[in-house]
Amino acid sequence: MTTFPWLTASRRPAWGWGAALLMALVFAAYAPVLRNGFVWDDDSSLTGNHFVQAPDGLRQFWFSTRTPDYWPVTETSFWLEWRLWGDRAAGYHATNLVLHALTAVLLWAALRRLQVPGAYLAAALFAVHPVNVESVAWIAERKNLLGLLFALCALLAFLRTEPARARPAAGSGKWLALSWLAFVLALLSKGSVAPWPLVLLGVIAWHRRPTAADLRRLAPFFGAAIALAAVDVWFQRHGTGEVIREAGLLTRALGAGAAVWFYLGKALWPAHLAFVYPQWEISPQRGLWWLPLLGALAVTGLLAAGGRPARPALFAWGYFGVMLIPVLGFSDVYFMRFSLVADHYQHLAIIGVIAFLAAAWAAWAARSAPLPPGCVAVAAVALLGVLCWRQCRIYRDRETLFRATLRENPGAWLAYTNLGALLTDTGRLQEAADDLRQALRLKPDLPQAELDLGTVLRSLGRRDEAMTHFQAGLRLSPESPGAHYDVGVGFADARRYPEAIAQLAEAIRLRPDYAAAETAWGNALRALGRGAEALPHFERALQLNPAQADAENNLGIALAQSGRLPEALAHLERAAQLQPGAVETESNVGIALAQTGRLAEAIVHFTRAVEAHPANVRLRFNLGNALAQSGRFSEAMAQYAEALRLDPAFSPAREMMRRLASGPPAPRP
Repeated sequence: MTTFPWLTASRRPAWGWGAALLMALVFAAYAPVLRNGFVWDDDSSLTGNHFVQAPDGLRQFWFSTRTPDYWPVTETSFWLEWRLWGDRAAGYHATNLVLHALTAVLLWAALRRLQVPGAYLAAALFAVHPVNVESVAWIAERKNLLGLLFALCALLAFLRTEPARARPAAGSGKWLALSWLAFVLALLSKGSVAPWPLVLLGVIAWHRRPTAADLRRLAPFFGAAIALAAVDVWFQRHGTGEVIREAGLLTRALGAGAAVWFYLGKALWPAHLAFVYPQWEISPQRGLWWLPLLGALAVTGLLAAGGRPARPALFAWGYFGVMLIPVLGFSDVYFMRFSLVADHYQHLAIIGVIAFLAAAWAAWAARSAPLPPGCVAVAAVALLGVLCWRQCRIYRDRETLFRATLRENPGAWLAYTNLGALLTDTGRLQEAADDLRQALRLKPDLPQAELDLGTVLRSLGRRDEAMTHFQAGLRLSPESPGAHYDVGVGFADARRYPEAIAQLAEAIRLRPDYAAAETAWGNALRALGRGAEALPHFERALQLNPAQADAENNLGIALAQSGRLPEALAHLERAAQLQPGAVETESNVGIALAQTGRLAEAIVHFTRAVEAHPANVRLRFNLGNALAQSGRFSEAMAQYAEALRLDPAFSPAREMMRRLASGPPAPRP
């Protein structure tokens, strides 16, 4: 074959040019990713992760149990990059692309070292396969990329120990140590690489029958896998007491059988990919659920009995199944609450399918004229590249991702819930309410959706309806600090302050560092006329969250009511800095400044607030009062007149105009 030499085992390209082409394929197929933002849990993994931003974050990642998972290599990469990119998503996406490109190059090197025919084609197909988009375009899945990268490094170093020989070659000890170190780094990136020692054992078995010496060489690998897998399980159970699903061993085995075929289908025909697939309702009583498991066992048996001709297929099938073990549902991970299958779960396993297809293509190419096999290979890479490019675009931002999810899976309550929260943040309240109601229709026992819907309805002024949803959320999640907080705020809206205080106290009991609950408690006390008791709550809220504008504002008001104007003014000015242009904070600063005689500064704040909210009658009235006190009577009259134009029934403005017309200056605002 001469037309497409790089795609075969017999003709290999120069290493540098081959690697460069693979990297170019990755960057071409994944180009849209560089314009994408953050999606779903990128905030908890990165932008909202205190440990990533903390100076002592590395110590916490490596030597504490405070993080939800123990993947310190991945978290270290985020910690370092935060110092480079901050909250700019493009830098993290570029890093993911580089890692994926390097992985494709290492895969080519490993398959070539194993003398797998079509190694370069396999690497090219892996580089642009759309199933891998989820692992690359979703920043939080950096752990997949690092895990596979270090696992391939471990394989390449292990191959330098000459596993084809009955005895390892001299000097292979250092390569074995490097292989083990790379494998440990893979485990510390993501625990799903734990079955990799079985792959190394399979590499030996491909060449010869494993010996006791081989098992001794692999013992440290198995030991590290078992130890760190146990650590992963402990962290997941330690981080939350939530039960992902109740399922017996038989149900899990049937689900595992179905998952194997699901992943094989997506590897061979990557159509209708979704961020969240429909959740399976597995029933051992239904005979159809037995077919996938029995089929998988039958294929395994047939390949095992097929002798030497079936060995390539057996090893590819074996690798595929082994690397899926951690995600087949025998143990639960959090994402299985939404779906038992996910594209990023087969990032490691898909190599087995792709390598087998590439080897089969190479066998066909060896028996055929050059042109047809070469055209098929190039067409396959090009088609997958186009599909990959299109798939990258759905990860542009949160809203795009969840709307694309609903097109493929209209029953994805997770998508509706997240859309509701996103639309709430962007002020599209009615759309948010519609999506949250849809989420509750699909899954009525969602406490967070109930609470979020209550928050939306409260913002829409429908406080009675909001309170109904707050209480429903509390019934579903009685130990949730957020539920008690929302119910407390609902009681405060209804002026049922003693009941509000009881709920807010419970929220703080469940979560002692709940700054917003401290602020709300202080507000309730202030509304009851107990301003002195409110002060410690506002101060505690600011200790917990110094950037909380509401606490600064309310503490300033409470201090002003206590006659401590200089202290009050300091806190009110801080609130205005944290929340520039906000009506209440700007107005309160202006009032405090006027009360201390600093009228010129008060006028600046009132003017700023009026410019931001020109239809606010009370702001114009306060600005008019400050102008009148400064002797600028004509400007004051203009503000009073505009206030009356906006609200003819606003009698204080009419009264001030009458007083100014009769001569005496207006009182301070």
